[in-house]
Amino acid sequence: MKILILSNNLDPKNGWGRYTSDLISGFRQTGLNILVLKELEDGFEGKAILRRGSSILLSALRAIKYARQADVIHAVDVYPFGIIAWLVNIFIRKPYVISLLGTYSVAPFYNSRTRWLSKKACSKAAKLIAISSYTNKEFKKVSGISSATVINPGINFAKFYTARNYFLENQIISVGALKHRKGYHIAIPAFALAKKKVPGLKYTIVGDQSDVGYFEHLKKLAKNLNVDRDIEFIQKISENELKDLYSKDSLFLLPSINHDHHFEGFGLVFLEAAAAGLPVIGTSGNGIEDAVKDGYNGILINQNNVENTADAIVDILSNESEWIVMSKNSYEWARGHDMDLMIEPYLDIYKKI
Repeated sequence: MKILILSNNLDPKNGWGRYTSDLISGFRQTGLNILVLKELEDGFEGKAILRRGSSILLSALRAIKYARQADVIHAVDVYPFGIIAWLVNIFIRKPYVISLLGTYSVAPFYNSRTRWLSKKACSKAAKLIAISSYTNKEFKKVSGISSATVINPGINFAKFYTARNYFLENQIISVGALKHRKGYHIAIPAFALAKKKVPGLKYTIVGDQSDVGYFEHLKKLAKNLNVDRDIEFIQKISENELKDLYSKDSLFLLPSINHDHHFEGFGLVFLEAAAAGLPVIGTSGNGIEDAVKDGYNGILINQNNVENTADAIVDILSNESEWIVMSKNSYEWARGHDMDLMIEPYLDIYKKI
């Protein structure tokens, strides 16, 4: 069977690319043939011929000759890729599925220019696959479509696995682009509060810094709280370098918030950190609820709550026995989300189309 993937990019350093690249890797291990069309020229495989806005129809016309070679089209998110898949289907009757990743499965329904196209694309899809229960709930709310199936993403457990049999108490890490939705403006004050109870606490923030205004705000915030010397901002590192950082850390933190119809669709980084044996802290009220087992391998906190976040940090790092239990649980939780286990439901869907 041959699958045509439509996605924004395949760069594993961002959520869209990570989901797509891991999916492709899992598919190929089962013997599927994969073609890739994408929007961004990211240095990875695939032809960057897809565009959004007024160029969606042109993108569909470009995609037709590739779609003719495939048995199924798999669009990664509704806008613009699900719409492109629908247009291709109109021309050549090629079945397609749409993965609902989060923001761009919901936000298009709030836009009068994309609402009708999004509704058509989703209603005509052979299958809709939401990556989390929260994403599915929000999608159903705005689209009125209740037929989506929830399949949580998987990770390459072996790639991030780091053996550890010791307790580290003074190093926090966050991984994710420096943008408002990731909640770093909550994490930094929470870190400053927690540091008063956990001496020697340090914080590493790994992520794209292209949102210069927000980055400058975070640096100013850290300085005003007198923790600027305890926080290190890093970007553009390899997966091996990230794995090395995880091995030296004691806790993963990402207090993501919902903002202007944008939300965390799942949070693969929570599974990757868990595979390295880290207890994790995330927020409730978004897709992270599926990525973290609250009270088992981490803690889910309220959004936009500095004190709640600080308390969670202190609770985990000030109790060695609790940290050890959560660390072991993180291994088990991440292992249960290995891509090899998560790919089978996709194959079942393809076979039934």
